[in-house]
Amino acid sequence: MTHQEQEASGRVPSRYRGTLWIPAALLILSAVFGAGGARAEAAAPDSVAAADTASSVAEAADSVPLVDAMDLLNWYVLRKKRTVSPQIEFEAGLGWALLPTFSYNPVYGAAFGVLLSGAGRRGSRISHYSNIALSANVSTQGQVQVQLRGDIFSPDENYLIKADFRHLDTERSTWGLGPIEAQVGEYPMSFVLHRFYVTALRRVSGDVYLGIGVHFDEFNDIVDDRAEQGEQTPFTDYSGGLVSSNRATGLSINLLADTRDNLVNAKHGYYLNWSFRDYLADFGSDNNWQELWVEARVYPHLPKHSDNVLAFWMYGWLTFGHAPYLDLPSNGWDTYGRGARGYLAGKIRGAGQIYAESEYRFSLTSDGLWGAVVFLNGTSTVHPDTGIFSRLDLGGGAGIRMKFNKHTSTNLAIDYAWGQAGSSGFFLGMTEVF
Repeated sequence: MTHQEQEASGRVPSRYRGTLWIPAALLILSAVFGAGGARAEAAAPDSVAAADTASSVAEAADSVPLVDAMDLLNWYVLRKKRTVSPQIEFEAGLGWALLPTFSYNPVYGAAFGVLLSGAGRRGSRISHYSNIALSANVSTQGQVQVQLRGDIFSPDENYLIKADFRHLDTERSTWGLGPIEAQVGEYPMSFVLHRFYVTALRRVSGDVYLGIGVHFDEFNDIVDDRAEQGEQTPFTDYSGGLVSSNRATGLSINLLADTRDNLVNAKHGYYLNWSFRDYLADFGSDNNWQELWVEARVYPHLPKHSDNVLAFWMYGWLTFGHAPYLDLPSNGWDTYGRGARGYLAGKIRGAGQIYAESEYRFSLTSDGLWGAVVFLNGTSTVHPDTGIFSRLDLGGGAGIRMKFNKHTSTNLAIDYAWGQAGSSGFFLGMTEVF
């Protein structure tokens, strides 16, 4: 991941391990004194104080009452009466939270911001989840990020609106095109991104939705530092020289099926997503090109009748025609910036990628407070010389989970992951990666 994408996903590399306790402590304190209620859970991928958000009301299936970080804080910090309820009551509608956010990186200094988050079921207990999060922050070195992302179902679940709006004024490195072995070093870059994605879907059968989308990306003030110093770089080679801006505007057709029981910590169901986007010069794009995204996630239990989940995530991300360099498929540039733990975002970039990850999730305590995961991922990228998919760039690791909010089944997650060529680091956030 790039230094700035680490802020966007809440991931902390190993060289910052000495300051890991700072954002973790602020995360818990801001939730206690900022959320104002246990049923509102905030999450946004642009800060260690919050990650992408969704909410659910989980039923306590065991006779052992569930315990979370909020209970511990109430008992041991706020000195409230030690009581837990084995049942969690359902409430329809979105739970809202307004939280301060904090993150730190030596490249851009400290970043301070705010998050407004709403999440929950708008219909019945078994309806789909809706979530929306608006976040903004500014760093001590002047970098700015504003993001609005969400999935909103109508109360009758016949319609779904998906949104992804971003304003990023940031610095993010690239490493050229192709797999790790084909890369030629780090190339610092800076740019301003304006993104506007909206997709409207209509239920056609059961949990299956079909719809169309509008997609707009504009990169302005692009600066390739090494090219500015007279070097020939992968960006200038691909773009045909120094380019200060790129624009991509297009339409999409989308097919979606989602039966997951919880967006932040799925234990059952599946997620299937297919999107074909056509970027057109007639609509304002710099040139005509196309993009295909195919994704699947499943959550079988292992052993079958246990609570342990062996989750799988797979996607294919392909481009056709001459897509702008910064719009090419790249790890960590999926919607929520979660792909390929163990690598800096943008580390692996090419005309196409195929990605697969598996994660085994299991409980360590019967009250649900502590859990753990182990995971393995692989990325295959189109090689720029051969035009075919390369061998897998592997990553993997393990992590600890602490139940942050039992009402939303939200975990505080701390993972250590590694990749090839010496890539490794800590990854800190809330919600599961997929």
